[in-house]
Amino acid sequence: MSGAALLVRLRQLDVINQSTLVYAFQTIARGWRTQEPEELEEPDIRGKRERARRFERLCYRALAEGMISLSKAAELLRLSLPEVEAGLKGPQSTDADRR
Repeated sequence: MSGAALLVRLRQLDVINQSTLVYAFQTIARGWRTQEPEELEEPDIRGKRERARRFERLCYRALAEGMISLSKAAELLRLSLPEVEAGLKGPQSTDADRR
């Protein structure tokens, strides 16, 4: 999403008012029509620092509540059955972690 589109959407949602939008386009966003602002992450590491986990959490919740089967959760998460089972148990601590 472009920075300019984000500003316009903020205005549509009434998060910012019209004068703030105009001011932004006259100052910091002046050059955004030809060049986007500096990227938050370098292209070679994009998406590696933090990844969205909402879908994963929803799948595990549906599995825990009996709404979907283990095989369906594995299919949705694109993981093997043992990986999904391990994910249900959560991260396992070792003796070194407890010290």
